[in-house]
Amino acid sequence: MPLNFDLAGKTYEALDQEISADSIAAYAAASRISNPRHDVGPDQVPSLIFPVVVGLSLMAVVTTDPELGVENPLMIVHGEQEIIQHRPIRPGETLVFTPSLESVEDKGKGATFVARVNAATPAGEFVNDQYATIFVRGAGSGEERVSAKKPPPPTRGDRTATFVKHVDERMPLEYAEASGDRNPIHTDPSVAIAVGLPGVINHGLGTLSIVSGGLVDVLGGGDPDRIGRIQVRFTDMVIPGSDLDTSVFASDGDSFVFETTRPDGKVVMSGLVEVSSG
Repeated sequence: MPLNFDLAGKTYEALDQEISADSIAAYAAASRISNPRHDVGPDQVPSLIFPVVVGLSLMAVVTTDPELGVENPLMIVHGEQEIIQHRPIRPGETLVFTPSLESVEDKGKGATFVARVNAATPAGEFVNDQYATIFVRGAGSGEERVSAKKPPPPTRGDRTATFVKHVDERMPLEYAEASGDRNPIHTDPSVAIAVGLPGVINHGLGTLSIVSGGLVDVLGGGDPDRIGRIQVRFTDMVIPGSDLDTSVFASDGDSFVFETTRPDGKVVMSGLVEVSSG
């Protein structure tokens, strides 16, 4: 059945959430980020991807909305993620997280929708926005669609940095606990194999998290406050126990593009980062 293409713009019940220092530290540890700014202390800030700890459950509210019409969760693919940091989250503060459905688009044989979660203070100051683009196989109209003209890709200039991150075998289990994403394809080999995977695979957001730590180091001098926006497209799976190679390239203004590959050379994700001068 096709998704409900007229549902875009729907807003869901907001959630008030206090941000704990321990959850910030636990998420960084599970993401294999050793930046001392994530440790409990007076200068603590979360990692760039930390907002998904609250956002995942709220995006699930959007995904499971009966009006939207996602019939089989196994048919969804997390295609893209964007996080915009208006200012750093502070441990101990309470934020209001509001989920909404930004768009629903017919892609013929499939469909996409964009779920947004906005975080703001009770007084209305915007702190963080996160957007997840989800592709649903078999949920389009089935009619041939004329592809919308896509904006040109960001400029890729000279390579400015490279780094390697290791995804160890325990990362999916620990990331599942810290993030709240307990999809069994990341924790149970029998379930992963039953759905056609070679075994447990790393969380896409876990992969983004570990890579984001490297991006903060090479682009922000270790200061997470300097990253204002990160946008990524997930293109392939990551098997625990492997190394990930990331190359960073200059782009327009204060932006950089990056590309992460696994040992067989397949690109697992590519994206854009905006960095302030500090």
